[in-house]
Amino acid sequence: FTYAIYWGIAFMILYVIVAQFTLVFLSWLIEMTQVMPLGIVTAILVGIGMTMFLLPPVPGVPIYLTLGIVIVPVGRATLGVVGSIVYALGVSLCLKLLACTLQQKLIGGLLQHKVSVRQFCGVNSDLMRSMKLVLKQPGLGIDKVSILVGGPDWPTSVLCGIMNLDLLPILIGTLPVIFLITPTLLTGSFTYMANVTTEDGQAEFPWAGTLGTVCAAITALVQFGSMVVAAYFLEHTVSNRKEDLESIEIDEEVRRADEKDKKVNDAYEEITQWDALPVLAKIFLTLSLTTMIVSCYLVQFFNSRCFVEYDLTFTIDEHLDGDWLNIIKPLGAIANYLFLASVVLLLGFRSWAMRKAKIKSRND
Repeated sequence: FTYAIYWGIAFMILYVIVAQFTLVFLSWLIEMTQVMPLGIVTAILVGIGMTMFLLPPVPGVPIYLTLGIVIVPVGRATLGVVGSIVYALGVSLCLKLLACTLQQKLIGGLLQHKVSVRQFCGVNSDLMRSMKLVLKQPGLGIDKVSILVGGPDWPTSVLCGIMNLDLLPILIGTLPVIFLITPTLLTGSFTYMANVTTEDGQAEFPWAGTLGTVCAAITALVQFGSMVVAAYFLEHTVSNRKEDLESIEIDEEVRRADEKDKKVNDAYEEITQWDALPVLAKIFLTLSLTTMIVSCYLVQFFNSRCFVEYDLTFTIDEHLDGDWLNIIKPLGAIANYLFLASVVLLLGFRSWAMRKAKIKSRND
């Protein structure tokens, strides 16, 4: 039941929050920043991007995409379209390198004594232990660069800080990330340009939509390819350097924390077996799944009745009567309320189950 609800949450986040609300936010951001100097807009985007980079779950792709969407309309009057894209590429690369610096030195370097930080990075896992072996190698081989580019952003940079690696070689090894930044940023730029029209209503860049689709495909290919290459070298390290892996000292504090969490998780799995659940818990879980299914079906099959059609070049004042919530039609409001009800019911179930699991783990 819970896995089906999690899939529903992921679907609603992508289909509603990302596809609808993010579109409204970006159109508002474009409208607000078009009258600002390029330098101020850049500072705002760098601040937003840096905040997002410092959050562990956030990858770089949505940040580069946003830069591509917002900087082109602001900078095209002074730099032209091509100049604005080149400028955005430079800002994106500098932002990525600055984020790596802060993640490595500020989080990994200063907080390496925090057990919670080391545990979150999974320093005792085979994956992270193999990453340690590769990253501490001198020079910049393809295996090391592939991890810096294709590995998970936050854990990789923080691990470099925990290992006290020199910053400059890490930043140099991260530079090939430009091959991921470029198609991602172009996807955003072409997406915006595809929605720009002339005074007579004709598309100013009729080819931009096609190129945006192509760049999106290239972005997915580069992202997936970099992850595959990084995974290959990590697997190669695990298979061929077992003695070196075994020689890496286990972090005892993290091991004890992992064992404690495992006991709670095992107890949680036992408690949440369907046959072992009390009637009230089954009702909560069933209602959560039912409301989630109905919510997902409504926005999937009746999308035009749930949300107002909206484009990047629209404005909230003109197309939504000054209120961004007007993008939601009555049926869409019902779908969103059902989604929120499902999440609340799931949180209530998880809170009860986790409390029981902690009590059981302490008593065992």
